[in-house]
Amino acid sequence: MNVNVVIVGHVDHGKSTLIGRLLYDSDSITEGRVEEIQRLAEEYKRRFEFAYFLDSFDDELKEERTIDTTGVMFKGKNLYSVTDVPGHKEFIKNMLTGASHADVAVLVVAAEEGIQEQTGRHAFLIHMLGIKRLFVVINKMDAVDYREEAFQDIKNEVAQLLASFGYHHVDFIPGSAMEGDNIYKRSKRMEWYHGHTLIEALDGVKLSKQSKPLRFAVQDTYLVDSDKVIVGRVESGTLRRGDEVVFHPSEVKGKIEKIKILEGELEKAEAGDSIGIVASCEPKRGDVCGLVENPPVPTEEFLGEAVLLDNSVRKGDVVELRCGTRRVKCEIKEIQEKINSETGEVMAKYPDYISQHEAATILFATEPLVVEKFSDIPELGRFVLVQDRNIGAGVVLEVPK
Repeated sequence: MNVNVVIVGHVDHGKSTLIGRLLYDSDSITEGRVEEIQRLAEEYKRRFEFAYFLDSFDDELKEERTIDTTGVMFKGKNLYSVTDVPGHKEFIKNMLTGASHADVAVLVVAAEEGIQEQTGRHAFLIHMLGIKRLFVVINKMDAVDYREEAFQDIKNEVAQLLASFGYHHVDFIPGSAMEGDNIYKRSKRMEWYHGHTLIEALDGVKLSKQSKPLRFAVQDTYLVDSDKVIVGRVESGTLRRGDEVVFHPSEVKGKIEKIKILEGELEKAEAGDSIGIVASCEPKRGDVCGLVENPPVPTEEFLGEAVLLDNSVRKGDVVELRCGTRRVKCEIKEIQEKINSETGEVMAKYPDYISQHEAATILFATEPLVVEKFSDIPELGRFVLVQDRNIGAGVVLEVPK
C-alpha cells in the first residue's frame, strides 16, 4: 500500500534529520550516496547530518535549512512517499503544496524548545487541509537526557494545542532522529516508554479506497497528426475510451475516441495520469470533464478557508483565483471569520479585512469555474490567490448545489 506522509514542524526541530534517519535505517540510501554526503560535509566543514540525505548540495547544505518541499520514498510494511516541508515563515506556500496530498502528518517538536510559532501554524494548516491521521514525535530527547518528565511536559503542552484543532487521540513518540531512538528502531535509552516507534505507527495506518467520480482537468489542446489532442490530468476517477463526457464550464459534450500517452494508446486512464485525449468536442483550457451521468458542476460562488501569505485583502477586493488549470477573477464577497493561524482561534466575525499570516473563512464570488469540496476531491479543492504574486492559498469548504 502506498502512503503519502508529510513531516511538519518548526524550523530546526529536526524534520529533515528524521526523514534522513528513516531512509538510512530502512536501507533506502546507497553506500555511494552515504560516502558522497560524508565528502560534501567535510568540504563544507559541516558535521555529518542525516538531513543531508535529502538536501540539495548548493543552497540547502550550505545554509543547513530546507528551502523547498522535498519528496523521498522508503519502505516499511507500506511504501511511503515522504514530503519534508520548510519551517520558515516565508516558505508557508511551499508547505501548503507539500501537505495537500498527504494521507498522514507527522508533527516534529524539539524536546528542549516545545511549541514555537510554526508548530501552531503547521498544526492549523494540516487541520485546514483535512489530514485526519497525525503522529507527534517529541524529537531531540537526547538533549534532555531522555527524561520522561521532559517528554510528558512537552506532550501535555502539544496535546492541548492539538485539541483546539480537533485532534484528541494522537500518538506521541519520544525520539531522537540524530541518535536513532524510536524512529525506525526501538530505543534502549527510554525503557519507560512502551508505545510504538514511528515506523510501527506508520505501518499501522490503513487507508480506505473510495471510488470518486471522473474529473479530468484540461491543460491545453494541440494538433498532432491531424488529431486535436486535449492534454490534461485525470484528477479523480477513471476515464475510458468510449465514455460519454461533458466539459464545464464550457458546457460541451462529446465521446472519448482515443486516450494517448507517449508510448501509444490506452483503453483507460486512472487518477494521477497525465494524458492526451481525442474527443468529438472542443473544450477550453481550464475546463473540467466528467461523465455525462455524474458531471462536474460549475459555480460562481463558494465558501473557502484561506491563509494569507502576503499583503492584506479587504471585503470587496478582486483578486485572481487559480484552481486546477483554470484562472478566474474573484471577489472577496464576505469575510465570515478571521482566524489566528497559530492557534486556530476565531479572532473576529465578519471583519472588513485580513492581514498577512492570518487565516479566514471567505465567501468567494467568481467567474464560472469547477471546484470541489476539498474533503471530496482534494485535487480540485485547493486554490491559490494572486495579486501580481501569490498572496494566499486555501481549500474549498462548501460549494452551492
